[in-house]
Amino acid sequence: MEIEKLKTLLAIEEEKSISKAADKLYMSQPSLSKLVTSIEGMLGFRIFQRTPAGLVPTRLGERYLLFAREAVALENRTFEDMERIRAEQKKHRIVFGLAYTRNAIAIPKKLQIALPDVQLRIRIRSEEELLDGLQEGTIDFALLTLPLNEQLPSGIRSKEVYTERILIAVSKNNPLADRGVVREGEPWPYLAPEFLRDQIFISSGRGTGLFELTEAFFRAEGIAPDVRVVEDSVLAAKRFAEEEWGICFVTEEVAAHDTEGRLRYFTTNDTLPLRRVCFAWNRMTESDPLRFAILRNSMDALAER
Repeated sequence: MEIEKLKTLLAIEEEKSISKAADKLYMSQPSLSKLVTSIEGMLGFRIFQRTPAGLVPTRLGERYLLFAREAVALENRTFEDMERIRAEQKKHRIVFGLAYTRNAIAIPKKLQIALPDVQLRIRIRSEEELLDGLQEGTIDFALLTLPLNEQLPSGIRSKEVYTERILIAVSKNNPLADRGVVREGEPWPYLAPEFLRDQIFISSGRGTGLFELTEAFFRAEGIAPDVRVVEDSVLAAKRFAEEEWGICFVTEEVAAHDTEGRLRYFTTNDTLPLRRVCFAWNRMTESDPLRFAILRNSMDALAER
């Protein structure tokens, strides 16, 4: 779910009225009503209900709006963090694209140091949208998942910076949480794919790198997943899994930063591919000495993570 749409839902919650929220957001009431209907249709449940006191969230709506507030707060904190690397005068603007699989993780400090005197604009998008932005020139460089076929659009350069495993995230209350097998020397227990056949899944959307990797796994294991929730954001998918909506897939980095203990994380067969993370950039960035120097510094910073 795009952050701007989440902000729209929060405005409706605050105003308790479609018309008042539309005025606040400088939108027409029909357009806002249509947007809410579209979001509710995608989620499969109503977010708001009418009462004498105005529009109030449904029970499921309350839970979803909680996720929305967390996502908006996370975006705000990210931008506040990036403000610290902005010089007061004569800033250079760089547009840095991040895949949804990284938006739950803080930008490494070494990367901040690598970007002196720069106004950094973060764009969190699916891999497909990031590649479109690189081709159009609206994004200078991006950190994304390398496709399994290793093919990027014409004119896009790339360099792999690290690999990480994809893990299965299961609520601690799910019986599967006790099915893992601890293997010597492995930080995460192993879960056999056959245990996943009758499970409900929370999936990333098409166009994301995580979707491609998990679909390859399902095909290789002959699993037809029962997907009940589609959510591009790994952080939001993780929250749904914590609330026992189903099983989701997360990157090893996300799992390593989880201190809440509400989920259990597992590896599985090698048919679940590694996530190969690369920097990608366009010819315009390569031909600009300043941007290309910043790109090289950024790649060095991430390679030392």
